[in-house]
Amino acid sequence: MKRKLRGFLLFFILCLCTMAPASAGNIAVKLNGYPLPLSKPAMIQNDRVLVPMRSVMEALGYTIIWHQDSSSVEAIKEGTKLLITIDAPTATVNQQLVTLNKAATLSENTTMIPLRFLTQYSGAMVEWDQKNNTVSISTNQVPQGDLTDSVVYIQTNKMQGSGIILSSEGIIATNFHVIENASTAQMVFADGSIYQGKTTIVGLDPQKDIAILHIDKEKLIPARIETSIIKGESVIAVGAPNGARNTQTKGVVKGFNQDIIETSAPISHGSSGGALYNRKGKLVGMTAAYSDDQFFSIPINEVMKVSRDLSIPLSNMKNYFYAPSAPKNLRYWLEGNYAYLTWSPVYDADYYYVYIAYTDGGKFTKLQNKSLGGDIWYWGFPQCFGITTADTRPIYIKVSAVKNNIETAASDVIKISTK
Repeated sequence: MKRKLRGFLLFFILCLCTMAPASAGNIAVKLNGYPLPLSKPAMIQNDRVLVPMRSVMEALGYTIIWHQDSSSVEAIKEGTKLLITIDAPTATVNQQLVTLNKAATLSENTTMIPLRFLTQYSGAMVEWDQKNNTVSISTNQVPQGDLTDSVVYIQTNKMQGSGIILSSEGIIATNFHVIENASTAQMVFADGSIYQGKTTIVGLDPQKDIAILHIDKEKLIPARIETSIIKGESVIAVGAPNGARNTQTKGVVKGFNQDIIETSAPISHGSSGGALYNRKGKLVGMTAAYSDDQFFSIPINEVMKVSRDLSIPLSNMKNYFYAPSAPKNLRYWLEGNYAYLTWSPVYDADYYYVYIAYTDGGKFTKLQNKSLGGDIWYWGFPQCFGITTADTRPIYIKVSAVKNNIETAASDVIKISTK
C-alpha cells in the first residue's frame, strides 16, 4: 500500500511540474476575431500581459527592425515610429518619451512587449479579457458617419461654430464663445435637418468656455463618452471649420492635463464646440481653441461637470455680461532646478499677472517676464512659465487675470518648495 501511495505521489508531483500555468501559456490572441499565429505564446509576468512584438506588430502592418547593439526594436508604419528597448522602463513614440507599466523583455530570443503599450500606441483597438484569458485586437475603424451623427453645425447671429449632442432629449454642448452675445441660432444636423426653434441655456461655465444648451428636438443621437485620455492615442476631431459641416481631421494626443487636451488633429474657426473622439469612436473632448500648430480641446469630463440648473433663453445672451474671476487650479512640478507652473486657462483673458513672495505672509510683488520684458504673462501649454529653485528657500506664487484692463482677484497662493 505504501509503495502504491509513493508511486501515486511521484506521478502527481511530475504532473504538477510539467503542467503550464494558465497565466503563462493559455492566453489566446485574436486579430479581428481570428486566432493570430504567434512566434511565442503571450504570457503574464508580475500581473502584466506580454505579447510577442514582431508577430503582433507585423500583423498590424508595421515594419520591425531589431538593433542588436542597443537591444532595442523599432516598429514603423505610415509616419508612426515606436522604439522600445529591452529591460528599459521607458519607450519612445514619435520621438516622445513614454513610461511603461512593464519593461519589454527577451524570452527565447523573442521580444515580449507589455500589452498596455500595444493598446496605447499601436493604432489598433486592443482589449484584455481577464476572465477568458483572451487578447482581442481589432483594426476595424469606427464608421465615419457614426462620428458625425452626434455633431451639429451652429450658426448664430454673431458667429458660426459646432456642438455635441449629449442626450437624445435635446442637450447639446458647445463653447461659450459660440453663443456669446447671440440672440438667435440655427442648427444643422448630420442628416441635413435644420432646427430654428427655441434654444435655452441650461448650463454655463464661461471661464472654462463651456455652454450647455437645450433644444425642443428629441430622438437625437448622443455621443458615447469616455473620460480616460491616453497620450499618443489616435483621435479624430469633428466639426465645421470655416463652415464646412462634418469635417473630420485625424491626429494623436500630444499631451493633456485636467484642463486641456493638446492634439495634432487640425481645427480652425468654426470647429469651436466640436467633438474630439478616440479610436474607439468615444467622445473624450470638445474642440475649443488653436494657436499656430497647437490644437486644444476641453476634456469631456470638465464639460460634464457643468451644472444644468439654468433656464436662460438664448435671446437673453445679448445682454449677458461675462466678467472673469481669479484663475483656478494653480499647480507646479519640479524638474531639476526649475519649478514649472500652470493654471486653468481663463477664457478671453488678455494676459496675466504673476505675484511672488519669499516668506509666508510676506509682501507680494509682480514677477517680471524677462523673455517679453515687463510684467505681462500669457497662458501656455504644458506650462505657463518656469522659475528657478536653486535657492532652497520656499517661494509663494499667486496669479491674476486681466481683461479689458480690469484685473481679477488673485488666485489662491501656492507654496513652492524643493524640500
